[in-house]
Amino acid sequence: MQQQGFMQQPVYHAFPVPHPFTNGVNFNGVETRNQMQMSMDTSRVSIHTHGHSGATTCQDGHVHLHPGVTSKAIETERGHVHKISGNTTFDDGHIHYYEAYTSPPIPLPNGYHTHYVEIRTTENDGHIHIIKGFTEPSKS
Repeated sequence: MQQQGFMQQPVYHAFPVPHPFTNGVNFNGVETRNQMQMSMDTSRVSIHTHGHSGATTCQDGHVHLHPGVTSKAIETERGHVHKISGNTTFDDGHIHYYEAYTSPPIPLPNGYHTHYVEIRTTENDGHIHIIKGFTEPSKS
């Protein structure tokens, strides 16, 4: 099924996504989206962020990099999350956009934590890429 240039794909999430925007391409049902939005408290925002970098999966014989910094922390009922979005590097004549929310915090030693993310990029040049990995550690 093709919709506005995006192919509908299965959802890859290792955790419940506390936001209506799923994998950078499609929206969940209206009721689910409204319930998720109600569980986010954007008035309680921490000032810490996380760096992220790495390579996408290899598709059509190439990969893209995705360097960037997450949003400030957004409190949810399950702990804080961060929005992660941006454009990949320009490779093989094109870029891809990505947008998702991280997992809740994963504790690390010495007061640090990280977040896990799985993101499906937008389709471009007839394919998508997957981004999987952890944000750089940060203190809350």
